[in-house]
Amino acid sequence: MYAAVTSDEDDTADGVFSAACEKETTMTDIIDKAILVFIGLEKKARETLDALEKAGKAAGGAAEGGEGAGLSGRQMAENKVVEEGAAALKEFIGMIKSGKDKLEKEFLTSSEKVLEKLNVATQNDIEVIKEMARVAREKTDKIEKRLEEIERKLGGAGG
Repeated sequence: MYAAVTSDEDDTADGVFSAACEKETTMTDIIDKAILVFIGLEKKARETLDALEKAGKAAGGAAEGGEGAGLSGRQMAENKVVEEGAAALKEFIGMIKSGKDKLEKEFLTSSEKVLEKLNVATQNDIEVIKEMARVAREKTDKIEKRLEEIERKLGGAGG
């Protein structure tokens, strides 16, 4: 997708990089919107499920509070439909959660690949470089001290 860029093509490279960043932003926006849709669907499904359960309980309580008569055939059918609807919604919620988790995992994998292609240093790489710099500073300080001692000895012996 990306071509090698020579120093003569710096302006073109900036354009390619800008276009790549715009595509990444667009991709990120789409993924964010998809996650929000999944979250919204999950929330709406939960609200519907809660409403169905409340309606079922209210209908069951009203029938029980009556003159002791059992549920009519229609009420039993309605209750069965409500129970099946609730079960379907629970399954739907599970599917939404699964889809959301899969989408997040795919987004993470994709973003890691993009960062790897752009040769962006990881946190571990940065820590290693910091440690290397610290060791190099210590060695430089030791060498500077030894050099000062040698210069003093040579200055003292020559003078």
